[in-house]
Amino acid sequence: MAAARPLLAAAAVAFLSGCEVYAVPSPLPCPGERQGVFDFAANQVVSPGDCFFADPTSNVYQVLGSFGFPATINFDATGDGAALCKQVAHALPNLGTHAGLSIDVASEATLSVGGCTCLTPEAATAGACLCPPNTPQTCSCPVLQQQRIVGSLIPIPGGFSGFEGSILYTVTPPPLPPLVQPCDCHVSCTYSYDLTATTVGTR
Repeated sequence: MAAARPLLAAAAVAFLSGCEVYAVPSPLPCPGERQGVFDFAANQVVSPGDCFFADPTSNVYQVLGSFGFPATINFDATGDGAALCKQVAHALPNLGTHAGLSIDVASEATLSVGGCTCLTPEAATAGACLCPPNTPQTCSCPVLQQQRIVGSLIPIPGGFSGFEGSILYTVTPPPLPPLVQPCDCHVSCTYSYDLTATTVGTR
């Protein structure tokens, strides 16, 4: 059990910062032709029905109210392919499409959510959760998280001044055996951010 804690801590840090964790040391090459380099800023939009761990009033609040990251936006030379590539270690491209200057790109990662309540040890085991000894509460459970970024480049003569859009995180639990009561974090849910960027580099 103790050996797993550093890994969970590392995953939690990446989860809070809106980054993905992968077994690669640096960003992979970004496909397509670079449209610009951007400094992104994300600010949480709090809505009823958000994931319980994304509620700022919760004692298990696990996401940041705001965060930033540098990234490039690339378009395919032909076709409608698009990529948004974070310029941070361990990041894979967010891939999708563009229509004109508007993009719709996504990536997925498996993360752990803390503060979960599992009513039975069987539920914790079925969900591959890590729980304190002898109690199926305050567990850490794996989930699949999709990060979807949509928005548009802001054109100016000779390039772009920045970007306006949003990030939607969709959290999905792993498949569970039938007749097993899921832990409270084994429910699909979402939370989101407004996303803006300023241009810091050209093509």
